[in-house]
Order: sequence, then structure tokens, then C-alpha cells
Amino acid sequence: MSQEIKKLIDGNKQFRKKFFSPESTLFRELVLHGQKPKTMIIACSDSRVDPAMTFDCQPGELFVLRNVANLIPPYEDSDTYHSTSAALEFAADFLEVEHIIIFGHTQCGGIQALLESNTLFFDKKSHGFITKWMELARPARDRVTKEHVTATLEEKITLCEQYALINSLHNLYSFPLIQQRIQEGKLAIHAWYFDLETGIIHTYDQQKNNWNPL
Repeated sequence: MSQEIKKLIDGNKQFRKKFFSPESTLFRELVLHGQKPKTMIIACSDSRVDPAMTFDCQPGELFVLRNVANLIPPYEDSDTYHSTSAALEFAADFLEVEHIIIFGHTQCGGIQALLESNTLFFDKKSHGFITKWMELARPARDRVTKEHVTATLEEKITLCEQYALINSLHNLYSFPLIQQRIQEGKLAIHAWYFDLETGIIHTYDQQKNNWNPL
């Protein structure tokens, strides 16, 4: 047995010891009453970004969707597979969450490769799924290359990560169900940006078009 698998098995033992002991009732309550999270988080698949850990949340508190670069596609009414859109629909219509947070972060590999035009990463023959998916962030890349010509590469990456968050926020508004729940005062949507080096989170002010620490 590999050390990686052994670590997971040992971790599960600790998990069961903590949450499934006779004195722990959390999962019994979740099984009995079902999940009722008030917040959905769309986070990156990056192994360094764990929303539950970042916000010190217990099981049942967050409805979490993770994908490459925490991107949201625009609403599309087509008969095909829409994983991210399906999760949004489930969260808004069935769970009736009150907040949706798009949770980006620094040092995002997908955004960095997009900005650097990494031809290996975006070889459509070898990485067709990634190439197509990252097209969602191209408006952010185009904005950076047009408006911030003299910025350093590090500055451009940060800006591109933030612009991609704003672009996904705009795409989120394109979903009729999301618009309806916002208009009814039942839903608020947010874009947050997590710094891996400091742990500080900045939130996007949609009225003032700027970023401020939480």
C-alpha cells in the first residue's frame, strides 16, 4: 500500500473518531434533516484552496463547487452537459442558498498559463477540455494585455485572476434563475480573492469597482 493511500485511510479513521463517536451528533442531524447550507462557494480545484478549511466551516455549512480556475460560464440553453450550471441551479432552486461566492486565489496555474500563452498547456489536441474551458477567462486576459502593457508579469497575473473573477460574476448574472432570486431579495452574489501567502481575502465592490480586504 502506498504512503499516500495509507495517509488517506488513517485520516478517515481520525475523521470517524471525531464525527461518528457516540457523543457526536453532527452527521446524525445532517442525515436526519438533510443539508441546509446558506452559502455556495465556487472555488478552484487547486489543492491548496480548501473553502471549508479557509472559513473554518463544519460539514453541512457550505455547498461547494470546484473547477479549474473557479470559472462560471454564461447561461446557455442547450441540450448538453453543464456541470457548473447544474450545480448553480441546484444551489439556487433546491437548496435556496442566500449567498453565492466566487472564490478565486493568487498563483492560479490556469490563469498564469493563459496569460503566458503556454502552448503546451493549451494544445487542443492534447488538452482539448482545458483549452476549451479556459476560453471563459480570455476576456480577462485580453483586458490585461490591452490596459496594462507596462505592468510586470506578476502584476498582470494578479490582475488577470481578478478580472476573471469579475467576468465570472457577470456570467453569473446571465442566469435567469439567479437574476430572479436577486430581484426577490433572496440571494446575494460575491467575488472574493484569496491570497495564498497571507491568508487575506479581498472582496470585489461591485458599485465602486474595486477590491477591499474583508
